[in-house]
Amino acid sequence: MFLMWIVPLLLIGLVVYVISGDNLVNALKPFVSASRKCPHCNQAAQNDWKNCPHCGQTL
Repeated sequence: MFLMWIVPLLLIGLVVYVISGDNLVNALKPFVSASRKCPHCNQAAQNDWKNCPHCGQTL
């Protein structure tokens, strides 16, 4: 039963890979947007975050 879902998921993944021009990082960049860094621990932080999830520093 579980194996029925593997083929469609692999096909969807292959289509996304081909459409992205063999560069999945750029294809997924809108979903993983971290344009700023925490001033305390220098870890990536999203624009809408109020506190750093790594160290708790106020951003």
